[in-house]
Amino acid sequence: MKPGNEPPQPSRDNAGSVESEIRRFDGVLGKPEIDHIVLEEPLEIRVNSEAFATLMRTPGDDRDLALGFLYAEGVIDSRADIGALSIHGKDALVSPENSPQAEPDDSLVNTADLLPADPNREIAIPSRQGPSMSSCGICGKRSISEALRLTPPTDSQTASQPWLPPELIGELPDRLKQRQELFIRTGALHAAGIFNQEGKLLFAREDIGRHNAVDKLVGAALMEELLPLKKYVLQVSGRISFEIVQKAYRAGIPALSAVSGASSLSSILAQTFGMTLAGFVRGGKYCLYSAGSCLLNSPPRD
Repeated sequence: MKPGNEPPQPSRDNAGSVESEIRRFDGVLGKPEIDHIVLEEPLEIRVNSEAFATLMRTPGDDRDLALGFLYAEGVIDSRADIGALSIHGKDALVSPENSPQAEPDDSLVNTADLLPADPNREIAIPSRQGPSMSSCGICGKRSISEALRLTPPTDSQTASQPWLPPELIGELPDRLKQRQELFIRTGALHAAGIFNQEGKLLFAREDIGRHNAVDKLVGAALMEELLPLKKYVLQVSGRISFEIVQKAYRAGIPALSAVSGASSLSSILAQTFGMTLAGFVRGGKYCLYSAGSCLLNSPPRD
């Protein structure tokens, strides 16, 4: 292999990124230098050791990603539904210091395998076009009705008094940006965060896939037994699409905020389910697509 053509090497100090040789152009082509680029690898999701989905993701928080994805797909409904979970062949439900040492098995790298607590639980592989599944909640599904059949826990659907201050939505992107460490290094990741009604960040996750970042959040909340997230706001760094609303609804999240815009279908879905949906949230201003039932009314400004 010729010098300068070596493949990118993982950075030992910076998980989620690799070092790569680049040359910058600014009027003239600069000399070779080392930069960080985002890491992208497949993760095969298995249920009962049978292939269920393959996600392209940024390694990191793989346990949360697998559980959040399986929750979104209706395979599990709570932490109690998890009998066992292995990530890369290791028990993902014990702390690293308590994990028994075992010889690495290369065949299990980039795999997540769920054993449901109920061995008789029916696991339905969603109908999708094509041989593989992506992290997208609806991509390739044959019908919207199949995506809509998944609903959040019953107690998340009870009516409540408005609790979300409108001005808080405008502050969330900057608060999330402070936790986007991989984005600062690479400039090539999406981020998602869960905030409470006081604007405190509960979880923040980054990934090359928008849907993966949301799944990682939901998986983290599931492990902490916090679902449904009835009085929380989901903030994302990109746009809001149908599948993002679907994942939020499934997790019981009543409010969504995005730095970019929202699709027509996501707006319709948010209005249908009484969810707050805000887009183009920048500099304290935003476009409200759906007020929902949780947004507090505020007097108009002069």
